[in-house]
Amino acid sequence: ENKEDSPQSKIPNNKLIKAIAITLTSILDQNKNLENYKEILKSQSRAVFSANIIPNISVKDYLERIQTYSNVEKSTLIISLIYIDRLCNKAKVTLTYYNIHRILFSAILLSIKFNEDSFYDNKYYSQIAGVKLKELKTLEYNFIKMLNCELYVSKELYDKYQIYLENFNFDENN
Repeated sequence: ENKEDSPQSKIPNNKLIKAIAITLTSILDQNKNLENYKEILKSQSRAVFSANIIPNISVKDYLERIQTYSNVEKSTLIISLIYIDRLCNKAKVTLTYYNIHRILFSAILLSIKFNEDSFYDNKYYSQIAGVKLKELKTLEYNFIKMLNCELYVSKELYDKYQIYLENFNFDENN
């Protein structure tokens, strides 16, 4: 597994969460400026990951909430970012402020289950995510289906993301 092959990330948890949050938020802001953004929102409005309204919690605060209540390993957070990239590339999903929270939580949940030795039950995770248990199961099922069950992450790919996050320049992105 990845956590045995790669040394645990040297970056402190709060910096890792901040780097991931800034990365995702900058993607969201870039996507918001796409010429066809309104069409994307309309086409994704009924998609499983889209909320009817933008959740009233920032990506960073949501990540901190997940970390506080589930104590996610650093390697799991890195793998979840890889899963989000895969989802966007394989399933042609465009990240928006309407879908990022559900996509992020689904990626983290699958990453926890694939990467960590022990984890809570889905009922507990649904409370952290702020969704009903049935919805959480639907999100998880659809995410894994859209990834074609490809949850394995090679050491090379993991290392690439880890290095990016460890060398993240906070000064440029604040």
